[in-house]
Amino acid sequence: MILKYTALTAYIGVTVSLGVATFISSSVYGSLWFFFLWGLFAVVLIVAMIMSKMWRNGGAFLLHLSFIAMLGGGLLTWLTQERGRVKIEPGEKVSTFISEEGVSFNLPYPISLEKFEILYYPGGEVPRDYVSCLRFDDGRLETVSMNRIVDLEGYRLCQASYGSDGSTVLSVNHDPYGIPLSYAGYVLFALGGGWLLVARRGRFRTLLRTLVVVPFLLASALPADAAPHESFSKIAGVPKSTADSLRRQQVVYEGSIVTFNTLARDMVTKLYGKPRFRGLTPEQTVLSFRLFPDEWKNQPLIRIKDKILRESIGVKGEYASFSDLFDSVGNYRISALYYNLGDRHHRAVEDLDEKAGIILTLLSGELIVAAPEDSLSESRVNLELLYNSLPLGTMIFALLFSAFVLSAIALVVRGYGKWISMIPVGILCLALVASVANFIMQWILSDRFPVANTYETLQFVVLVLEVLSLLVARRGGMLFSLSVLGSGSLAFVAHLIEMNPVVTPLMPVLHSPWLSLHVSLVMTSYALLCFTFVTSLTAMVVGDKDGKYHRLSLTLLYPGTWLLGLGIFSGAVWANVSWGQYWSWDPKETWALITLFVYALPLHRSFLRSPRAFHIYLLFAILSIAMTYFGVNYMNSLHAYGN
Repeated sequence: MILKYTALTAYIGVTVSLGVATFISSSVYGSLWFFFLWGLFAVVLIVAMIMSKMWRNGGAFLLHLSFIAMLGGGLLTWLTQERGRVKIEPGEKVSTFISEEGVSFNLPYPISLEKFEILYYPGGEVPRDYVSCLRFDDGRLETVSMNRIVDLEGYRLCQASYGSDGSTVLSVNHDPYGIPLSYAGYVLFALGGGWLLVARRGRFRTLLRTLVVVPFLLASALPADAAPHESFSKIAGVPKSTADSLRRQQVVYEGSIVTFNTLARDMVTKLYGKPRFRGLTPEQTVLSFRLFPDEWKNQPLIRIKDKILRESIGVKGEYASFSDLFDSVGNYRISALYYNLGDRHHRAVEDLDEKAGIILTLLSGELIVAAPEDSLSESRVNLELLYNSLPLGTMIFALLFSAFVLSAIALVVRGYGKWISMIPVGILCLALVASVANFIMQWILSDRFPVANTYETLQFVVLVLEVLSLLVARRGGMLFSLSVLGSGSLAFVAHLIEMNPVVTPLMPVLHSPWLSLHVSLVMTSYALLCFTFVTSLTAMVVGDKDGKYHRLSLTLLYPGTWLLGLGIFSGAVWANVSWGQYWSWDPKETWALITLFVYALPLHRSFLRSPRAFHIYLLFAILSIAMTYFGVNYMNSLHAYGN
């Protein structure tokens, strides 16, 4: 009993300390008391493993042993890692680097800087990448950039900063012992968790028998496009026939080749909030602005949602013209507003500044860059135009909300026939078909697993939740209604994000195969864990006398926590191969680890034995996911590129 409460105290202490430290200072993670707390946690874990003879349960043993290995790897990194920075002037040869404590370490051999350059986005002064060309002592040249490290016999060189005199600043990391042991821990975690899921007499396989799969009903629906609401004749511009003739033209956009229709659609949606402006097609709008700038600078094309910002620039309605952003003598008014309006309006000002930059890039002629002819096949072009014409995002959340409303009605009129409850199931199947079609088309068109931004990850979660909703459809009742409502809410958030597309190229670091693995694992786990919230909420509303909701939540917790762990550790590997450090106590990393600990606790049989306490715990556990996914975006995080 003493060991149990000691283990629980250490577990909670570590978890709470991790969360509190993200709000205090990152220096906490390197303090002695923090390492002592982790050491106590490791000792208690080892003692518990021995006293419980955990080796009899192979999966659980490997899973807990993985944390011992990872803690050992972290300790070795702390004790033996050589980490610091080196500044290299153009033509200068250096052979040492300096740590934060001022200690000098030797590099394997001297390196010199041939050239440093900043790459900018077209038409602006926003840096896209920082590139250092290095020459080593053996004469070979290597390039270091923000997403590309160079390994110098175990010393990892990463682009960190630069000087105004053309010099470069590189971070250097040498960790020959901590990395292998930490990686061994990741492998043990994967093996142990997988063992628990497939063990024939294991708890998960026993719980899994409570799930019932509902057959999928396949169908499709294509709603008509919205009609134009204003006449084109009132605005100077190119005819629709001319614009339509260019919609299939291939251009360079976001680092890839797409049709002009895609570029124009994203730009107009970004500026106006809708793909059509006063009944004009996206192609007409973009080309007209480019060819008739004097007339179009006065068109209310820029949407500003922040009321205070609109009032500050003298705009009465929700839309401003490009001319409204400048004063009578041509000075740009937005820069001063960033400081004058205060922190609460920074995001709104940055959003408006981004829109102004897009228009400037268009007017400079650098937004529309023609690609080599026939870069895309005819079928690829046709698929892209089809995807752009289908409002799949709108369809998905509309269908899901319709399924929720009808399922709620079915709860009231259940006595009139079972067929009523099958209607929302059919609508859910339609939403699932739309989600799958959306996902597959995005995958083909982007030529990558589509999980590189918030919109794509949310759509992926919605798809997983739709599948889970179908799995519990036969049970019907409150659980099904709430699960569909949750899916529809996330789909609606994704739709709102879709209305504010990113029109700058994908960050170089996101062009990595590790991205697909890392994000898909994490987002699938979030979907499973969020579903436990729905299950517990249902149990608290309608009761759980026979424990079916308790068993269902446990069934979801096993793969949910395992996939979350795999997602976290695959992200650590990605960080290590991208910028030379597998763990940096970034708020996103830290809160993902907290979420793993929060959801792993109910899986231990000796805790939360009461179904009611179990459900209440899961209702509050969802807050850790909310903090990890949304809350840390308001902190200084390396993961800001995921927004």
